[in-house]
Amino acid sequence: MSVEVVDNASTHDKPFLCSPWLDNCGAQSFVFKINNTHSALSTFSMKGLKVLATPPWALDCGLSTDCTLPEIKALFEHWLLRTESIKMIDLPPSDCISSFVKDNEPVGFKTKWRHTRQSNLKTPLPSTRRKQIRRAARTGIKCNLVTDWKSVIHLHAESRNRKNLKSNNAQLSKLLKAISSESFSFAVEAIDSNGNCIAAGGFVFTKPDTCLYAFGGQVRSQHSGIASISMLAFAMEHALEQGAITFDFGGSSDPGVDQFYKEFGAKSVSRARLVSIAWWLRPVVWILAPFVDSAKMLR
Repeated sequence: MSVEVVDNASTHDKPFLCSPWLDNCGAQSFVFKINNTHSALSTFSMKGLKVLATPPWALDCGLSTDCTLPEIKALFEHWLLRTESIKMIDLPPSDCISSFVKDNEPVGFKTKWRHTRQSNLKTPLPSTRRKQIRRAARTGIKCNLVTDWKSVIHLHAESRNRKNLKSNNAQLSKLLKAISSESFSFAVEAIDSNGNCIAAGGFVFTKPDTCLYAFGGQVRSQHSGIASISMLAFAMEHALEQGAITFDFGGSSDPGVDQFYKEFGAKSVSRARLVSIAWWLRPVVWILAPFVDSAKMLR
């Protein structure tokens, strides 16, 4: 089973509904096509080494969750044979893909397990969250759809800075401005009683039935927590109206943030990151580890 590498892919060949993930990712990108299955990765240099990785700011490689096991195996083999010294490939949350990886450890790759959290939008929010939303309304917090993503851009960058996470803010701003014009995206702001934006989020449909909380942040204040809850609940309602069934919170390695998502009733869904490092590089990988981990600039 052969894998075709598509450079400058047409919209039809792109694995993401929202095309700016590739067009504005800040790195050279390739689409891998096998039968009717697509996925995408980017290449860039890091400390003089070539890296093959998930496109910056995308959460996974866009591999279709209904692909067949022979197609998955062929893609893994193709990626492993590429010449990049370091490979970091995030697979989408999928029972089929995760089961395959668990049962068939990909030869040449080490697997690092992560998770995201997803909610069924047709299931009511937990009572605690509903009480917090009512409390937000009593304090004068209101949520609105907006076409200008400047608050999303600003608060997302501020959130990363608070957490000391590396990011290319100029490239991020370019990406979000491109995403904001797509029909598969929307933004929500939570405004306090004084008219100030205290929480904002950018949301992207990754599939017709799945909406991803992709970008956002909050202004630290007395009401920032309930403002974020209200903003997310508003976005979940809008996503449901637009045909989504699943709401993906994007996952977080921060236990506190993960708990925050869990309290929306969101279930843990495992996803795998495949890592491969050239044999000659392994003796010094501990030196490069901090750079490798930050190079992807994940959200």
